Amino acid sequence: MKNKTIIIISVCLGVILAVLIGVYFFKQNKSTVNNAENIPQENFGDTNNTTANKSQGKTNDTAKQFQNKLETDDFSVNLPNGWAKTSPAIGTSAMAINMNENISDPAARKINFKSYFAVSYDTLQSKSMDEYMQTVKSGLQQAIPDIIFTENKNIEINGKPARALEAELAQKGVNFKILMVAIKGNGDDVWVISFNTTKSNWDGYKEIFYYVANSFNLKL
Repeated sequence: MKNKTIIIISVCLGVILAVLIGVYFFKQNKSTVNNAENIPQENFGDTNNTTANKSQGKTNDTAKQFQNKLETDDFSVNLPNGWAKTSPAIGTSAMAINMNENISDPAARKINFKSYFAVSYDTLQSKSMDEYMQTVKSGLQQAIPDIIFTENKNIEINGKPARALEAELAQKGVNFKILMVAIKGNGDDVWVISFNTTKSNWDGYKEIFYYVANSFNLKL
């Protein structure tokens, strides 16, 4: 479990992998990504888009922006319009990126950063959800001593107990905001959805990220 949890912490911290992830997405053949998921290219999730920003807080309008799903053999999760499923990084079960995003932060553009989320699988190994999240939190603090936790709360997703952890950190000259949602699965299973964006874009993404997390549905 230890090694797997470290991978999940790294994925959640996107900034540690920012250069790797940025180059990875930059090098992806655009036609390959588009063929993988036939997703309408709307500017939902692009915080520079006025229409998308105005839709925040309007439940019905928000729901209309999720007409696609990211699915595996194990789970499904709603995918915002304009986002594309892509080949998952090592240690993750699935990943999606906002293909339409227009990053204004020069430092974030330099590393080809795009907002994304990743779903990973782990086991609790007899730990409670609170103990598991404390392990992850301690790992984040060790990796980035200056990390600031802004939210840590218990939630419920489709009848499953879950924990949501928000944090702010800076690296490579970029201020990032992350959200990690851990969802109790069957038996000792735990599924972790890690969201990463720039701090300046967080307000435009917060509702989107939580909407995605709340749509997580196990098939087993």
